[in-house]
Amino acid sequence: MTAIELLAVTARTATFAVFSGRNNYFLKSPQAWRLVADGTEVQAGEIDRTVFSVSDLTPEAGYRLEIGGESLDFSTAAESRYADITEFGASPESENNAAAIQSAIDAMPEGATLHIGPGIWKSGPLFLTSGLTLVLDRDAVLYGIADRSQYPILPARRDDGRVLGTWEGVAEACYASLITAIDATGVAIVGDGRIDAGGDRGDWWTWHKETRDGARRPRSLFFSYCRDVTIAGITICNSPAWMLHPVFTRDMLVAGVKIESDPHSPNTDGFDPECCENVTMRGIHFSVGDDCIAIKAGKRDPKGGLDGPTRDIRIENCFMERGHGGVVIGSEMSGTVSGVTVARCEMRDTDRGLRVKTRRGRGAYVSRILVEDCVMDNVASPFVMNAFYFCDADGKSDYVQSRALSPVDETTPRMSDITFRRIVARNVHTAAAAFYGLPEMPIENVTIEDYTVSYAPDAVAAPPVMACQIDPVRHGGIIAENAFVSARNVVFERQGTEEPFYRQWLLRYCDEYAADYRAYKGGPLCYEDGCLYRGLIALHEVTGEQRWVDHMVRLVNAQVAPDGTMAGYELEDFNIDNVLSGRALVWLAQRFDDPRYRKAADTLAEQLSRHPRVKEGPHWHKHRYPEQVWLDGLYMGLPFKLEYGLAFGRPDFVEEAADELLAGLALTYDASSRLYRHAYDSAKAQPWADPETGLSPAHWARAIGWAAMAMIDVVENLPAGEKRDAITARWQALAARLTELVTADGRWLQVPDMPEMGGNYAESSATAMLAYVYMKASRLGLGTDRDPGIAAFESLIKNAFETDVTGRRVLGRIVWVAGLGGFNGNYRDGTPGYYLTEAINPDDIKGVGPFMMGFAETL
Repeated sequence: MTAIELLAVTARTATFAVFSGRNNYFLKSPQAWRLVADGTEVQAGEIDRTVFSVSDLTPEAGYRLEIGGESLDFSTAAESRYADITEFGASPESENNAAAIQSAIDAMPEGATLHIGPGIWKSGPLFLTSGLTLVLDRDAVLYGIADRSQYPILPARRDDGRVLGTWEGVAEACYASLITAIDATGVAIVGDGRIDAGGDRGDWWTWHKETRDGARRPRSLFFSYCRDVTIAGITICNSPAWMLHPVFTRDMLVAGVKIESDPHSPNTDGFDPECCENVTMRGIHFSVGDDCIAIKAGKRDPKGGLDGPTRDIRIENCFMERGHGGVVIGSEMSGTVSGVTVARCEMRDTDRGLRVKTRRGRGAYVSRILVEDCVMDNVASPFVMNAFYFCDADGKSDYVQSRALSPVDETTPRMSDITFRRIVARNVHTAAAAFYGLPEMPIENVTIEDYTVSYAPDAVAAPPVMACQIDPVRHGGIIAENAFVSARNVVFERQGTEEPFYRQWLLRYCDEYAADYRAYKGGPLCYEDGCLYRGLIALHEVTGEQRWVDHMVRLVNAQVAPDGTMAGYELEDFNIDNVLSGRALVWLAQRFDDPRYRKAADTLAEQLSRHPRVKEGPHWHKHRYPEQVWLDGLYMGLPFKLEYGLAFGRPDFVEEAADELLAGLALTYDASSRLYRHAYDSAKAQPWADPETGLSPAHWARAIGWAAMAMIDVVENLPAGEKRDAITARWQALAARLTELVTADGRWLQVPDMPEMGGNYAESSATAMLAYVYMKASRLGLGTDRDPGIAAFESLIKNAFETDVTGRRVLGRIVWVAGLGGFNGNYRDGTPGYYLTEAINPDDIKGVGPFMMGFAETL
């Protein structure tokens, strides 16, 4: 997901989602933005939401939105005509502007913009035409009048027999809404203004389940058989009944809208897509008197109802508060509901979170529902599925409520393939989840994973669903009757403490990764395996769980023979990469009575005693890379040298580790950027090396990550003194600089100091390394903030994980390898562009190992 998404654009407005992959409705911190045209700032502001709109743009003009270090170029649409409603006689003094505004609408050609300026514009129902964009200024209010006699009645069916008026899934005559569109295409309602449908005026709320003059109450906005509908930026409020009701409509986007009504107003659902396809809701704030979102598909009824499916509904970055339900499916679902995704939403003070409700007699099915990465607070029942919902006149009859088997036929409802994952629910009242399926048709294939639940201390026992024969529940777990539910990593916090939502699924990810891991190079000792061993050690030390040690012992013992011989190892290669795994050998030698570990560690220590050095002191990177110091090598060799020296009485190794680290950092430091270059050539002979400084041309984020980990891991065990202080100062300066280079979503780029370079990307291994270092440095009291590490780690969780072809989650955006000089027939020149040419390898251990280490710092 890109940092900035252009969700909708008209001739005079644009709507964006920013950093939506790692935020819910609100941004974690406000972001300043500016809009630039032809190099000149034309608008600016600050936003605290993921979705927002800008207005007062010029048609067919180019703009750039800049926010949080990211930018997006876009152009506004063409406009066939622009008019203001006052040109057609509309006036704030008029008691009913419906005729004037309707004449303006009817006069507009396709592609036109009709403007409603500041003021309160009283009006009866309006009917939109195809290709029209209606723009409401910030201080504009389209204000529904109270006089019911001014509201036309839509018949239940049109002359061609198609349903027109609807009420709760049935064809019934209805009063026209304040805004209605029938058979319209390319309609947009945008801007910063307000549509106040007047529910509190007149008597609308006094007869909410009845009729007047044979008709049901109107909605605020009603779309029937429409296509390509956009609603963005506006506020819709105070509805007589449901607020936004599209029927048989497809390709609809509603973004950055506020939908609000009195919490005690009757049946004022926020958004009810019914028999619709491809409806997207982004960044909507709901505060209503009934369900926030109610997804429907008609119902079987003697009067005849709607008979189409509802499918492909996306709900993202929305905030739902005080509704009866956050996202509700049914009970009108006789045309089937499928393909609903709810992601990165927040629900607060709603009775239910996700609620699926049906009953015998409805028929059809609900399937393929996904709820992920959501937070719920003070939601009485976060997840409920109820096949005994007692709606309609016979809702409490034996036919509906009987728990005995009933015949299965076309009226039997079905529910299946429902997934909830990575959810936090705080202050739950009744049950964490409740599933009540029919005995003749159980609910199938429900998956709950990575779900953390805490309970409201003042909760009172109540039935979790609206059905007969349901016992009251307080602080319940997962209830499943006639339902097949698979639950993994569900954590119930009953003592007031709460763990991060990601803890359980990440523990499982790390465990499964280690269980499946095989030696990176087919058996020979290598630094890649050492990355995994460091992650396993970190997880064991913080959790105390034996499984992490067991994984490591299995893998190490396959590489190190009982006599200490290491598979594929040649000392004379003088490859400092091979030394990293030695840290695991030292750790194991101190804890296990198995001589192989000490013998192998001694061999690596001997290598470092003989390993060639540049004249300035640090070791060559490898024998095949003579006279070169790479940042990678500082991490590969020096923490091992220090830990070996401390463990086995080699104080010379301890001093050398500190001296060589300080020397290596001094050699690779670039004062102009305040960063470290990837490598230094002491001979100044390599084509990639600057002939004056010996430095490589660019900064590579993972190389800096290696260096940063070397600093912190050495400082952790280095005795107090000048050398420890000097390394700490190096880290503090680097941390300050890296904080300036972090991306808007909390990560670091492959080439960290060149955000403007095309193709540059947020790289996961470097981000994981630096997340680990920031958090560990804070824990060690080294004078740097922990927050950038937490933000980076959580950004990886939100933005970097992918699903591979097998359906398994993998950590993506890990560069496979990068180096300098000749390799596999290619010459790596070390220029900034070179680093963007290397392959990406999801779940590569060079990213996963540091990710495990960072994860351990969060536990």
